Parts: sequence; structure tokens; C-alpha cells
Amino acid sequence: MANNGYVFISSAAKAYAVCQRASKLVQRVLYLRVKENTEASLPMLSKQIENVYCKATSHYNHLDVRLILKQGGVRNENTNFPIDLVLYDSELSSDIDSLKNSVNTIRNGCRVLNLDVDEEPVGILEKVRTYENVVLGGTFDRLHNGHKLLLSQAVLRATKSVTVGVTDVNMLQIKTIPELIQPVDIRIKEVRDFLMDINPDLEYNLFPLRDLYGPTKDDPKFQLIVVSEETVRGANKINEKREEKGIPPMDVHVINVIEDSHACTTAAEECKVSSSNQRMRMLGKIIREPKPNPNIPDWPYVIGLAGGIASGKTRILQKLKEKGAAILNCDTIAHELYKPGLQLNRTISENFGKEVITEAGEVDRKKLGSIVFSDKKQLDKLNSLVWPEVIAEAQRRIKALGEQGHRVVVMEAAVLVRAKWYKYCHQLWSVIIPRDEAIKRIQKRDNLSAEEAAKRVDSQVSNEDHVAVANVVFSPNWSTDHTDTQLEGAWKELQEYLAKRK
Repeated sequence: MANNGYVFISSAAKAYAVCQRASKLVQRVLYLRVKENTEASLPMLSKQIENVYCKATSHYNHLDVRLILKQGGVRNENTNFPIDLVLYDSELSSDIDSLKNSVNTIRNGCRVLNLDVDEEPVGILEKVRTYENVVLGGTFDRLHNGHKLLLSQAVLRATKSVTVGVTDVNMLQIKTIPELIQPVDIRIKEVRDFLMDINPDLEYNLFPLRDLYGPTKDDPKFQLIVVSEETVRGANKINEKREEKGIPPMDVHVINVIEDSHACTTAAEECKVSSSNQRMRMLGKIIREPKPNPNIPDWPYVIGLAGGIASGKTRILQKLKEKGAAILNCDTIAHELYKPGLQLNRTISENFGKEVITEAGEVDRKKLGSIVFSDKKQLDKLNSLVWPEVIAEAQRRIKALGEQGHRVVVMEAAVLVRAKWYKYCHQLWSVIIPRDEAIKRIQKRDNLSAEEAAKRVDSQVSNEDHVAVANVVFSPNWSTDHTDTQLEGAWKELQEYLAKRK
């Protein structure tokens, strides 16, 4: 199969049929280009935008399809991806050489194949009204067919410019697993690349969107806003603001959502194609490829398990133990190193005073805590004394576990990310739950007020920081069955990875 293909079609009515045929020949990106896009072909193009993208998820989901909407004929065109295969329908046989030479990104010597397809009946076509300046907004996380449908209908209706607001951090917290949403600059780039692929002749203005309105409530140049059926209320609110300011309301074009043909793994998933579903399906899977770690031996294979308070690490550890992994708790190691007669016990006495040592020679953790948790310098000092001792002992125990025959060791520590102990692991698996859920769990478990629980949550490493360095992410925020499914997937992927490892 070719990586990227470019299909020339004589009529927009053939677009969906061509996609189905071409999907067996191309594995990554497929461009569709009608020989001549005219104003008269807009209704048919609008219908085919729906057909191509709405049916893509169930019929050719592996393909990144891009239906080119540039007006006029094929002349001096470029694509973001180099073309390995050119396809064309039989009615263009006499034109294929000139058409091929009009696309600059077609590789020399690429294959050229004929696809014989018929036009499909498309039913009643609706008239397409065009506007100089069109606007839309969205999260656009990991660009999918629902996004392409929305963007393409906006581009089809614009004659001068398309403005796109891409939601920024402060608008993402209500989203499902916001920690896995791509950075806004990456999302903006992906949207821009798609827009330039489907019509480079328009002016595109993309910006981080930090509230519902963006520039639309003040700028009279916007004439049309394109929304999904779920966000119509937002468009109505914007128009209300415009009318309050004496600015004409925008026309509103509503796009239906695309049904998700994939089986939902939890009741929390949506029935439509959505970025939220994509993020939920990332849980328990590799999101960052493991790299060779020269700091530690190849075996046993060390998984660092990190996560915030009340995130659900304990149950995951138990499940991993049942699967045969050895479990190493660094907090337990720290407690053991505090024992009378050991070097760390003496070091703490020397640095924090004999008053933090009980008559029995034990470290008085309450007194020590009152010193370090009220003074960051003292806390940093304690960490500088304790952390090196703990990780050194952890490495000794990991080696011993390997000698006992354990292939996988899971090292768990509350400070694993803060202390950067993932440097001593082959992979880092992070467990996250929403802040509000963590607060509720701590309140219930420890009988604390919401304020006290919030202080505990906010004093630790954030979910975002955990995800930023994780290879695999879990979120026990739904049913235990869903958590188990995440874990089963991660363990299976790990075993396949280890089987290929020397």
C-alpha cells in the first residue's frame, strides 16, 4: 500500500465511491480533487463533504481524508504530505498527465492507477450561500472527521477569510481528561495545515480562544458562524451580544454530529465521533514511546507508578501484583530507613535536632513534619537527605528482585515525579483523576473538610506534570471494570513489548 494518495475525479458526485475504492490502496493520507470546482458545484461538494467524512469512521477510519475545495481547475498545487500514488477516474484518462504535473508534491516515479467508479445518487441538494468572512471555534484536539466536516463546510461557504478560535487552557477544564489534550499551538498548526490543504486561496486567522465570544461579539465583519448542533446555544449567545452592541447578528450554519461506529468501552463515552472518546481510548495505552535507559540495567524491567493522593494507585498495584509483577513501595523504604541505629536516623538528628527523635530512638514524624511543612527550605533540606538514600536502597532491592526471577518490578512512590525517580525506570505509568473527584475521595476517606482536602491535593504534583512525563496514563474515574480494562490493555502491550526485547 502507498502511504499517501491523490485522487483526481471528474465529478464531485464520485467522491465517496472513490474513497471506498482508494482506501484499499492507501494507508495514511488521501487527497480528493475534483477536476474543476465551480460555484455551481458547491451544493454537490457540500453533500459530498457530509458523505466522505460522516462515513469515514466506519468505512475507512485508518485514512486521513482531505477533500480539496479550492475553486477552479488544478494548477500549481501543493500538499502537506508527499504523494506516493496517483489515482484517477476513467473520464480523466486524456487529462491525467497534465493534472499530475499540476501537483508539485507528487513524487517522481510514483504509481498512477485508474479507478473506474460511477456517480452515486445523492438525493436532494441544498443551495449553498457564500459569505466573505466566516468564523468558527472548537477544541480541535487530535483532528478527526467531525472536525474536518465542520472546517470544510466553513471553507466551502467562505470567499475571503475563515477565522478559527481554538480553545485554550482556561476553557478546557470541563473537558474529559483535559490533561491529554494537545497543546494549543499543536492544535492550531494541525487545523491550519488541514485548511491550507483543502483551500490555500483563502485567508486564515487562527488564534487561542479564551472565552466563548472571542472577536465575534465586537467585529461586524463576521457574517456566518459554523457550529455543531451541540453548540448552537453558544452561537445564539454571541448574536445576542452583537445585537446589544448594535452589530448585525451572524447567520448560523449548523452541522450534525457524526455517529461513532466504535463500540463504547464505558457509559461515559459519547455516541458521536469526539476527541473525548479518543482521549478515553488512550488510557492504558502507550502515549510516549519508552526510550533505552542507560541509568539502569536492562533487567528486571522497572515500571514507575506515580499518581496523586486518592487517585486509585493502590488497586492498580494490587492488580499488577496479581499479574506477577513485584511491587516496591518507596514510602515503606523511607520508613524503614528512619529506624534507630541506621545512618539516615542519625543524619536527621544531626540536621533537625535531637528533639525530633523519641526516647525509643525513632524519628518523631509529627515533630519533623511540623518543622519541614512550615518552611520550604527545611523541606528541601529533608528531601536532599532522604531521597538519595531511598532511591539507592530501592535500586538495591530491585536488583535483588531480579535475581529472584522477577522480570517486571513496579516501583511506587508519592514523590516519584517530583524527585524525578522516573530516571531510574524503564517506563512511567501515571494515575490521574479530576481534582474535584480527588477532593471528594479525601473528604470521605480522611473525614476532612473540602478546604483541607483541597490543600492536600494542591500541594502535590499536578495531573499535567504527571502526564507530561508518562508513558502510560490511567484514570480510575469511572467504573472498576473500566479501570481493569485500561490495566489489561497496558499489561498486554507491556508483555508484547518485552517479548521483542533482548
